[in-house]
Amino acid sequence: MWKAALVLVLLFAAGHFAVRYLRTNPLDPVIEGGEVVVSTKEYAIRLAREGRVEGTYLVTAAKSEDFSNEPANVTLTVVDFAATASYLRAYPDFHRYGAMPELQLGNASTLLALIAANRVVYGELHGLGDLFEERSRARGERICLTISGEALRVSAVAALETGIDRAGSLEGRNDERQRVLVNEVRIEDCVDRLAGR
Repeated sequence: MWKAALVLVLLFAAGHFAVRYLRTNPLDPVIEGGEVVVSTKEYAIRLAREGRVEGTYLVTAAKSEDFSNEPANVTLTVVDFAATASYLRAYPDFHRYGAMPELQLGNASTLLALIAANRVVYGELHGLGDLFEERSRARGERICLTISGEALRVSAVAALETGIDRAGSLEGRNDERQRVLVNEVRIEDCVDRLAGR
C-alpha cells in the first residue's frame, strides 16, 4: 500500500517538474552577438542587448504574450519595490480595500516585457500569470518579482512570410515598456520580502 502511495507521489512530483520546467519557450530566443532574435506569430524580431538589469518589483498586472506578436513571454505592470516598501509596511493588506490603492499604485507603475532566457525561467514566468489571477480573485497576498538579465531594445522587425521590414508595427513601444531578457527570476509574497524571509 505504501509503495503505491509513494509511486503516486513521485509521479505527481515528476509531472509537476515536467510541466513547470520542461516547457518549450514559443519565442525560442537566440543570442547572436549583440542581439537577441525571437520569432512571434508573424514576425522575426531582433533586439539589441543594452546592458545588465536587476530589480525587485510589486506586480500589479500580468498578461501572457506567448502567442501574440509582442516579443515577450509576459508583460507585467509593476511598481519598483523600493518605492512601495514603506507603503506596504504601513498598509500590508491594502489590496483588500478596493480600487483606490490600485489607482494610486497605477500612477507609479511601469511596463516590463519579459523574455525567458532559459527553460527554468520560462516555467516560472508561465506560472506567474495564473498565480496573479488567482491572487487577484481571492484578494490574496501581493506578488513580488525579482529579476536579473539584460535590457533589450527592438532594432529590426521582419514579417516571417515575406521578410519585409515591419519596424513600424512595434514603433513607439520601446518608450512604453522596458524589455528584458531574464536569466534569473524569483517570485515571492511581498510580505515575505518585507520581512526578509
